[in-house]
Amino acid sequence: MAHDFRHAFIWHLDRHGTKLSDLVNETGVSRDVLNKLKARENSSTTVENAMLIAAYYGKSISDFIALKDADEASAARALFDLLTPEERRLVEAQIRGILRRNEQK
Repeated sequence: MAHDFRHAFIWHLDRHGTKLSDLVNETGVSRDVLNKLKARENSSTTVENAMLIAAYYGKSISDFIALKDADEASAARALFDLLTPEERRLVEAQIRGILRRNEQK
């Protein structure tokens, strides 16, 4: 089990064969931050960056650190947590619309 975010980060990189360039492109976390996190023993990052990195793997921060496998629901929740309240309302409205449409079929 990982003891901190940095160790979990390195574990995920190795386990999934993740390229830092992919993380930069998909999360928006800078390469400098990722390089520092990977290379420096006592490094850490902001909660916002941690959420983005964990969500890349479909996980909450706590699941990421605990090295838990992600299922579809936790992956969706991790992404949903990154949205602003307004974006959440829009996504919820879209989901409700899809469900109503499916009920009418």
